Amino acid sequence: MLHANGYQAIAAPMVKITASEQIGDLPALVKTVNQQHLIIAVSQYAVEACQTYLAEHALSWPQNCQYLAVGKATAECWQQYGVKAMVPARQDSEGMLELINNQLQGIKQAHILRGQQGREWLAEQLQKQAIQVNYLTCYQRQLLHYSTQQLDQWRSQINTIVATSGEILKHLTTLMSEPKQLRWLTNTKLLVPSQRLLEYANSLGFMHTVLCDGASDKACIDALARMQSSARNENDQK
Repeated sequence: MLHANGYQAIAAPMVKITASEQIGDLPALVKTVNQQHLIIAVSQYAVEACQTYLAEHALSWPQNCQYLAVGKATAECWQQYGVKAMVPARQDSEGMLELINNQLQGIKQAHILRGQQGREWLAEQLQKQAIQVNYLTCYQRQLLHYSTQQLDQWRSQINTIVATSGEILKHLTTLMSEPKQLRWLTNTKLLVPSQRLLEYANSLGFMHTVLCDGASDKACIDALARMQSSARNENDQK
């Protein structure tokens, strides 16, 4: 989609996603949920991992429960498989809690689809409201590494980075830890999908961080367009 809108883009995955052993608990989950149950996906990876497993076992997503996606990109991913998920205005754990409290009253159980690590905050808040919370660790992440030659090539080609998680940002700063590399990295424009991630990026030393309206391609393109418009306005005023 970036290419179709005139942007040159380099795909540089920072993590390799594989299914976890616990995903074997998914059939029991989809067979026991009801209208008082809420299935929450904290990333597209969670949806894709579960969808692959369901398809391999001739199962489908249940239609008798509620669905909540952390952001628009995750909801769009789910929609491909016939699931209509709600999306919070603020696309993070805090936003999901607000949506649950305002629009999903009566929920008794929440099933959180996630990777092997993640924030516990949402689960803790739901448990305080007497909602039973179950985790399904459906995928695991393996950090990927790149050669010094590849990193130097990026420096010569890239002027904007899109990062969708704190783990990716931290890994980038580890990969490019040499002073010259780190200086380039933290001075490069950075697009992130949430306020929490923006604050984390700033704490790592990134100096030109821009908040997108979620992690979807459209959100990134809209943010890039705003940046270009702002740059043109600044040039016109000079």
